[in-house]
Amino acid sequence: MALSRDPAAAAGKLPEAVEWHAWPDPLTAQPPAESLSGATAVVHLLGEPVAQRWSAAAKQRIRDSRVLSTRNLVAALRELSDEQRPRALISQSATGIYGPRGSEQIDEHASAGSDFLAGVVSAWEHEALEATSVCRVAVARTGVALSPGGGALAKMLPFFRAGIGGPVAGGRQYVPWIHIDDVVAALLFCLDSADATGAVNLTAPRPVDNAELSKALGHALHRPAVLPVPALALKLLYGEMSEIVTTGQRAVPRRLGELGFSFSHPEIEPALRDVLS
Repeated sequence: MALSRDPAAAAGKLPEAVEWHAWPDPLTAQPPAESLSGATAVVHLLGEPVAQRWSAAAKQRIRDSRVLSTRNLVAALRELSDEQRPRALISQSATGIYGPRGSEQIDEHASAGSDFLAGVVSAWEHEALEATSVCRVAVARTGVALSPGGGALAKMLPFFRAGIGGPVAGGRQYVPWIHIDDVVAALLFCLDSADATGAVNLTAPRPVDNAELSKALGHALHRPAVLPVPALALKLLYGEMSEIVTTGQRAVPRRLGELGFSFSHPEIEPALRDVLS
């Protein structure tokens, strides 16, 4: 069963057997009760893309799409009877909650940052955790997912394939990367594990800095990866949003390790080779 703002468009992305329900305006309305009633669990992934130039309007969309949709989802869960209500809510979150942290290794016990994105994620998680009175809740703090179909890697590939890629802003900032297959596997693991509660970092066990990521991507593509990208160029192109590229978090998946999750792609270069294959 799936919820979408546009079921007709979404139906082409999943098998025909999936039952679709419309949730046309998650910011102002609850999802239909019949879309939640009787479900075993809910995975909530909705959110305006962060990778865009952050105008005041874009910032509001980024925040509202996460905070208000989660608030309306939790309200709908609360209105269901105990017999109808899903037993768990796995709500998407992000390692951006930690803010820029340099080379400090951080796990789920780390405090939240003070920048814009950290504030958004903190408010997002707060709304999800309001459901703990009625079901089990885990917030999946996902890092940079490696996928050829979108996200950061898709934006990097044209430059690296042309042989003009390289470290960004000196390359010392850490990238909390994770293979897309491990993202899916970890979400399913959180669905099935009764002990998966609260914050759970969805990041590979060995984060790398931007310079190592660039080197690994160059090796995987058999291209040079030595041309540096200055921070100023990113600032001119993306404005304030460039900070999520020029800074980072050395986040590690402590909670997944405690719960016994096994990564299929724990090392960066083999993970990139697999994604690109």
